[in-house]
Amino acid sequence: MEQKNRLFDFLYQSLREQIETGLLPYGSALPSMSQLCEIYHVGMRTVREVLKALAKEGLIQTAERKPSRVIYRPSGNHSPEEPSVRTVLEHRDSILSVYETMTILMPPLFSFSALVCGEEKMQHCLWILAHEKKVRRNKWQTYSMFLHEILSASGSLLFRDLYISLELYAQIPFFWERRGSIVRPWENVISHNTFWDTGLLKPENAEEALHYFTALYRFTTDIIQEHLKILVSENPQVKAAGKNVYSWNADLGRDHYYMQIVRDIIDKIGMGLYKDREFLPPEGILAGQYQVSVSTVRKALSDLNRLGFCRTYNVKGTQVTLFNDEATFVCMKDRTYKKDTLLYLSGLQFMALAVPPAVRLTFDRITDEILDSLAQRFREPNAIPLDLIMDCIIEQMPLYPFRIILKEVRKTLHWGYYFSFYAEGNQMSNIINQMGLQAFEYLCRRDRAAFTEQLSACYCHILTFVRNFMTGCGLPEASDISAPDMSFIRLYI
Repeated sequence: MEQKNRLFDFLYQSLREQIETGLLPYGSALPSMSQLCEIYHVGMRTVREVLKALAKEGLIQTAERKPSRVIYRPSGNHSPEEPSVRTVLEHRDSILSVYETMTILMPPLFSFSALVCGEEKMQHCLWILAHEKKVRRNKWQTYSMFLHEILSASGSLLFRDLYISLELYAQIPFFWERRGSIVRPWENVISHNTFWDTGLLKPENAEEALHYFTALYRFTTDIIQEHLKILVSENPQVKAAGKNVYSWNADLGRDHYYMQIVRDIIDKIGMGLYKDREFLPPEGILAGQYQVSVSTVRKALSDLNRLGFCRTYNVKGTQVTLFNDEATFVCMKDRTYKKDTLLYLSGLQFMALAVPPAVRLTFDRITDEILDSLAQRFREPNAIPLDLIMDCIIEQMPLYPFRIILKEVRKTLHWGYYFSFYAEGNQMSNIINQMGLQAFEYLCRRDRAAFTEQLSACYCHILTFVRNFMTGCGLPEASDISAPDMSFIRLYI
């Protein structure tokens, strides 16, 4: 069990970071309290307490029946002692690792989002660029909002939030304010961007879009690195902290104690540790295993009943029933579990797209000794080859932010959701295990292209399988989460 997240701290830190870094600039309106509840999955009381704390610190201004507005203005003084300069220099290694992660990860996410979002949504995104002067935003804010909208239009619940977190730690507003001192300023790059004239983001131009975003981020990372060198030479007294501070929570406040129990039990059911028609351990024993109260266990069991994995009887206890269509139809009427399912599908989609850049960074670091260790672990009971291979890739990942991102997304992927569709659960005859073993064979042959494509295909298979089932069980929104086509994956292998 992980430590319980404090929802106040989660919401408070998120809003404060967005305000202080300029993502929520002076004068901008915060989402309404009900919208904040919806976005961050917290209660109205928590939202009120966070807004009260931000107002007390002079970051926002609140008023009855009106949206809260940002009143924080960043200091214009950039002397060596100014905190933002010192902070950036202390965390320069961490900042550069974020830019490197954006360079390798964001181009496929942007180009894929443009590929699947559709003509109507794309026109809305382009409107933001075309009407930049009317809304009085600077070019960075306009371009950032444009990219946010493209990622949102993809249907993914993860892409946009991930990008916001990377923007926060990249300190983009800090460097934008200093663009005049950079030899080739960002503003020139952005002003020459004519998406609506060139048709760069049309579906048939996916490869060109991928090359464009890759070149743009490579260029940006290089000039940031050069500018940091200048700042270091001007401020030699500021030493690097040597610690990577990037963090991201893919669960967006959903990771309550009882939900951790729900997911763990679902995994055990799907893996066959708790078999169909078998009774779960008594509530008191489960409370001891998870080190929580009996009431927390009961809340988790209630949710398992609603999801259709279990049925609780008076006196007898809770019996495993596995997934069934009727229970799924009922479950999909619940807003929380609709979002949880969409998050699960979004995680599968992300992993399919993240595999090629992840393999590119780690393939040569996987030694023969590591391969022998993997082969031995495949023989363990309930081993999932795909899962073990991804463990290996994450362990070998040299980019700290990328490693954190992969870990966070994998927390949303619960094998029980997939394996519970099969009567035999997790057996080596299962198709996804066979696909994982085939990927391992390519890895042993040192065939990077085939290994990469097979890994992505594993996640695409699970996404397509579960998405189609959920769409037929009352979740039409699931159809908006597209499985990447292998022809797109091959573009950046």
